[in-house]
Parts: sequence; C-alpha cells; structure tokens
Amino acid sequence: MLLPEKKPLYELALKKMEELIKTGQWKEGSKLPSESQLAKQFGISRATLREAMRILEEEGLIVKQQGVGTFVRRKPLIKSGLEELFSVTALIERQGMVPGTKDFTVYKLPATENEAKHLRIKPGDIIYKVERIRTADNVPVVYCIDRLPENIVGESFTGFEQSIFSYLEAEHSIRITYAISHIRVIKHDPVVEKKLMMDKNDSILLLEQVHYDENNTPILFSSNYFNASKFDFYIVRKRTL
Repeated sequence: MLLPEKKPLYELALKKMEELIKTGQWKEGSKLPSESQLAKQFGISRATLREAMRILEEEGLIVKQQGVGTFVRRKPLIKSGLEELFSVTALIERQGMVPGTKDFTVYKLPATENEAKHLRIKPGDIIYKVERIRTADNVPVVYCIDRLPENIVGESFTGFEQSIFSYLEAEHSIRITYAISHIRVIKHDPVVEKKLMMDKNDSILLLEQVHYDENNTPILFSSNYFNASKFDFYIVRKRTL
C-alpha cells in the first residue's frame, strides 16, 4: 500500500497564503506581516517562507517594495495588449465599464521645443493642449494630456466628447492609423498621484505617444499617465526567425 506523498513545507505555506489572499482575509493593497511573524505563524523557517513568497510573487499575488514591505497585489480593473492601438474610451468600454471624463481643460499656447519636435512644427507655433482625467465606472484611472496643432483642428477648437480618435474622424476626416509609443515607469509624481487619487504604494505608468494618419503626418502628441494598479498591460510577441 502506497503512503500518501508528504508535501514540502513551503507548498503547505504557499497554499495557506493563497487561500488567505483569494478569500479576502488578506485584503488587496494590505501590507503583510514581517517574515519572522509569518514564519512563526506557519511554523516554518524563514528560508522556507521565502520560497513560498517567491512563488506568490511569480503568481502576481504579492508585490515587494524595497525598504517598505510586501503587499497583497491589487487586481487590475482593465487588461489590454499594448500591440494594439486603442483609445482610452474603447479600452474602458471593452471591460464592460462606463467611461467618463472629469476636469476637462483646454489651453491654447505656443508649442515648446519638445512638443514641436514630436508634431513636426516650429517651436512657438500654436497648439491646443487638452488635459483631462478619464474614469472607469467613476474611478479615476488615467490622466491624459493631448497636444494638437492649431493648423490641424482650426482656430475655434473647444474640445471633444470622450474619444479623441472619434472626434478627429467625425470633425476633420482624420483617421489615426498608427502610433510610436514610449513606455516609462514613474516612481513619484505628486500632481498625477493627486489627480488619480492614488494610494502611496501605487505606481505610475506613462505611455507617451505620437499618433500619425495614413499619410504619416503627426496629428497628436499624447502623454497618458496610468495608475498601474488599475491596469494589466501585456504584449504578444511573435517569433520572426
């Protein structure tokens, strides 16, 4: 008669911690007890505990912050592949959530050197700078800054409803066909953190993009600041050789 296989101690601790997270006893965003406290709680060594926590981190259930502690990872509200060009409105709607906008402001001002370089205009040429906070089911998730040259949208530009892509197609017959994007992680930005009502342990993902039409003309230079705890972005990579 075969005896039941005895599981390693780290697997037993792992299963218990997974249960605590999945049942909500360890709540999203909460800080875990120290290693010594957890090792004592589960009756295992700290080395065994570290192995269980390593797997938890690989599973995306916890996140470690150097010098701060270990936290239960928040479940993202929105998932999307970054290889696809999308409007924030469409991104939110795909999740079955209601997109919204708050704190919409429009500025008419001369382009900086950086803005002019991205839009292929001269520094000092007039652009419209649109700032707004996008919400998903009334939760702030993205702080958007969009820059449009006056020679694209005209002198009477006052704004648009929801999707800027839809506005450009409907009002100016301009279809955005592709974008060149740069992705950066921002450690700390008090302005963005306040606008998105972020917790102190949340991080910011900046997606900076220049959008082009079918004639390769730059139409829009945007900076979208995402609350990284609300999004799960992924990339589908294909083998070419």
